Amino acid sequence: SKTQAALSSLISCLSAVCGLLYLYGRFQYFRGYSQSAQGRLAPLYFSAQVLWVLIGFSSLGIFLTLCRVYLNVDLLQELCSALSLV
Repeated sequence: SKTQAALSSLISCLSAVCGLLYLYGRFQYFRGYSQSAQGRLAPLYFSAQVLWVLIGFSSLGIFLTLCRVYLNVDLLQELCSALSLV
């Protein structure tokens, strides 16, 4: 359905934004590393947090795909139906 496609696109866009944030954090880490050892810690922690969000999105996508392919249960469609979005 259109709602499911829109939700899937939203998740993809959020993942792309997180990827860009991760690259920005790594760039800031490099800049901080060239200035001082302490200057690299904040970007390092920021990059690690964004990386955990990316791992979460990836795990969610794999889980939803496995449920849809092997269990014939489309959890995204079920969620949309439960929230009366469809």
